[in-house]
Amino acid sequence: MSADTKTGNFLNAIQKYADEQKHTIRSEVEKFKAEELKKAEDEGIKDAHALIQKEMASMRTGIAGELARKEDEGKQQLYRRRSEMVDEVFDKAQQKLKNYTLTEQYKTSLLKNAAEAARYFAGEQVVVCIKQEDMPLKDEIEKCFNNNCSVEAVSSIYIGGLKAQCERIGIVVDFTLDTKLENQREWFLQNSKLKV
Repeated sequence: MSADTKTGNFLNAIQKYADEQKHTIRSEVEKFKAEELKKAEDEGIKDAHALIQKEMASMRTGIAGELARKEDEGKQQLYRRRSEMVDEVFDKAQQKLKNYTLTEQYKTSLLKNAAEAARYFAGEQVVVCIKQEDMPLKDEIEKCFNNNCSVEAVSSIYIGGLKAQCERIGIVVDFTLDTKLENQREWFLQNSKLKV
C-alpha cells in the first residue's frame, strides 16, 4: 500500500471517528436539551399549577369575605326592619292606651291602683306621681292614701297610671301603663316569632 493510500485510509478513519463522535455529541446534546426542556416544562406546569391554586385560594377567600359581608349587611337590615316593626306595634299599642286613658274605665282603674298601692305603705308619707292630665283626680287619689301623700305631675309618665314611693322605707310601687307596656316588649320579642 502506498503512503497516500495509507494516509487516505488514516484520514478516512479519523473522519469516520470524528463523524461518529460528532453524531454521539449531537445525540447527547439533543437528549440533554430534551431532558432540560422536559424539566423546564414540568417546572413551568408545577409553577402554573401552584399559581392557579394560589389564585383560586385567594378568590375563595375574597368570595367568602364578600359573602360574609353581604350576610352581615342582610342581617343588619333584618335587625333594623324587625326593630322598626316592633316600634310600630308598640307605637300603636301606646296610642290605644292613650285613648284608653280618656275613658271612665281608666279613671276607675287608676283609683283602684291607688288604693292597692296605699296598702303597701301602711300609713307612711308617700309621693304619688301621675301625668299632668290626671291631676283632676288628685283629691280622690289622696283619699286612697288617707291624705298621707302628696300627688305630683311628672313628665316621665307619658301614657298614664301612677307610681308611689316612700323614701323612708325605700319602697316604690309602679302601676304606670308606660312601665307595663315597656315590660311587654321583651315578652313580645320572645314570642312574636320575629326571629333574625
